[in-house]
Amino acid sequence: MAKKTIMIVDDEPPINKVIEDILEPEGYNVVSALSGPEALDKLKKVKPHLILIDFFMPGMSGRELCVKIRADSKLKDLKVAFITAATFSASGRDELEKMNVLDTINKPFDYKDLIQRVKKMVG
Repeated sequence: MAKKTIMIVDDEPPINKVIEDILEPEGYNVVSALSGPEALDKLKKVKPHLILIDFFMPGMSGRELCVKIRADSKLKDLKVAFITAATFSASGRDELEKMNVLDTINKPFDYKDLIQRVKKMVG
């Protein structure tokens, strides 16, 4: 069976590296991007099974990246989850649901919880 690909989009390289170090031993292929524009560029070549996006990034926020993904006919069905230090109000959660965001994983995260949630989202 082919490895499932997870894309991580976070402007902090150490966060990308930690998530990569957690997911690769679990059998996932991990692709990292440090910004929304870099992620969109990589999505022209790679179709991940799941994209984990940091909500707060300079330039293009995670929300803006998600909106761009949903607006692109080739990308709109990709599975998206946020990794964030943010807490969302009820209306914020409704907004995420409208954007078809599968999950929000809070930073700092527990690595076992991260693995469990990724497995639940992509199998």
